[in-house]
Amino acid sequence: MTPHGSVLVLSLALATSPLVAATAGDASSPVATLPDGGEFAVGTHRFTAAHVEGGDFVRLADGVAPASVEITGHDGLVIDGGKFTTAQPIDLARGIALGRGKSISLYNKVHPGPADTADAPAKEGFQLYTPEQVREIFASGDAARIAKAFTSADAKGVAPEPLNEASVLAALSAANDVVRAREQTAWQLTAENGDLVVNDGVFDFHSVNGNVIAARQGKLVWNGGGLLSRGGGGETTLQGTTGIELLGGSISSAGAVNGTASPIYYDPRQRLDRDRWTLGKYLAVVTDGDINVGRSGERGPELRVSDGMLQIGRATKPVGADEPGTQHINLRSGAISLDGEHRSTLLALEGGFDIVTVISGGTLNVTSAQSLIDTPTESPSMWNMRTVLEDGTINLDNAQLVGPDSALKGGVVNLTGVSAIYSPTGALTISGGTVNVGAQSFIGAIKGDSKAHSPYPTAQQDLVISGGTLNFRIAAPAATGAPLLVGTHIGGIFAGDNNPAKQGEPTLSIGKGTRITVDASALPGGDYRIANFASVDEGDGTLAIAAALPVRDPVGAVIGELNTEGHLDLKVK
Repeated sequence: MTPHGSVLVLSLALATSPLVAATAGDASSPVATLPDGGEFAVGTHRFTAAHVEGGDFVRLADGVAPASVEITGHDGLVIDGGKFTTAQPIDLARGIALGRGKSISLYNKVHPGPADTADAPAKEGFQLYTPEQVREIFASGDAARIAKAFTSADAKGVAPEPLNEASVLAALSAANDVVRAREQTAWQLTAENGDLVVNDGVFDFHSVNGNVIAARQGKLVWNGGGLLSRGGGGETTLQGTTGIELLGGSISSAGAVNGTASPIYYDPRQRLDRDRWTLGKYLAVVTDGDINVGRSGERGPELRVSDGMLQIGRATKPVGADEPGTQHINLRSGAISLDGEHRSTLLALEGGFDIVTVISGGTLNVTSAQSLIDTPTESPSMWNMRTVLEDGTINLDNAQLVGPDSALKGGVVNLTGVSAIYSPTGALTISGGTVNVGAQSFIGAIKGDSKAHSPYPTAQQDLVISGGTLNFRIAAPAATGAPLLVGTHIGGIFAGDNNPAKQGEPTLSIGKGTRITVDASALPGGDYRIANFASVDEGDGTLAIAAALPVRDPVGAVIGELNTEGHLDLKVK
């Protein structure tokens, strides 16, 4: 079985929005001691400080000509307070249709790239139109040519935005302005040496410009305070080169403002199937060490990314054979949440990054709005990393947890909506804990999944269940006597890649130490068989259930069995 598509795609996404460690700015600007507060107009404003105790710091300019404020501690930086805001955040795409099927197409489809010159060879891929090209197309008066040039490739029956020269030029100008703005910085708070410690403060990073909070040679320690990053455009980067400790307070990245998704950029991959805006907001976390979230037995922090992407990468690049060891996200208390309302929210790892999430407390939440599940061109929100659950809780609602060799050893997993936890390579192992499975959810891949449902169909290699408690609930069919279907009326257990052209030959084994309960209270009394409740790809794989397993109701009474062929037989009273 080949690696799961989403892993590859998300890694490629980082190529268009690279994770880079914070770098020093232009040293030509004057540097002053940080005042107790202030307002900052267009330009770069540089200050030194070892300790920020408070004060109101306000940017008066945003966008393509911003105020950029840099605060640097040469031997560590401690922030005990202060409020960092932008007076009037600019929406560079205000009034521009950004949604799929509604946005104006801006890639030149006739001339994929500029002509070769001695000084500038042609760049591969499609380029944005120039204003001159737009004017020439409209000057032709050819309605068919105009529609072909500027109608969204994602339209699919959706009426496109009215096409006129002014609207196309406005969209093109917005696309160019957003790129210019996202490459500039709003706030840059750094410790050149030592740790950067945040104990309190309000970091209202509402800007199309990027933001950086970085300990270049030490740790980033977040004990308190609140950060809210929003406004599309440039990502907010949190860097602790030797490690990151998120112990309290809140950190949030929101890809929508007042219910409207923000533009990150016009997709730079230069492909006609990506001839559209990318929406949301990215949060980048950069380190060569571990990321520790919370402390055992304490409340812990709230880390939330909505309508965007959580990107995790290294602060420095390994050279030659000096491959770093495995890094960890240690979730001990508090919560990490990926929420998708206007778009799916994804975890993306830098290519080749060896990192695993170990959950010993706290909560991991991943959610998607039903509208995303109902739209085949959208993906569900995903936690895309090898994950080991020892204690604590994982909540997936219309969402997926995908990673090689993930393991459930304890704790609780709740699968609601259309959700799945699976390992496309290696094996998903379950040896303890409790998994509560909704009627449309799966342990392993979603059976019958395909690109007709999502750009990234689920795929499960080996699935080894040796212990733990698996709880299922039956939703009664609309018609009395109708067959009970896995994935419709009850969740299932499935190993396979949903692709007949592949021969992954997965093994699904369920041991006698596994406890299975089924809540059949929604059904009238009678005998029921649920076929292929536990299954592998037909003709491709091995189902290994050595002996029939008893099935209990929620109070512990035996009401049936899971037989060795994977069928579920129930006797409901």
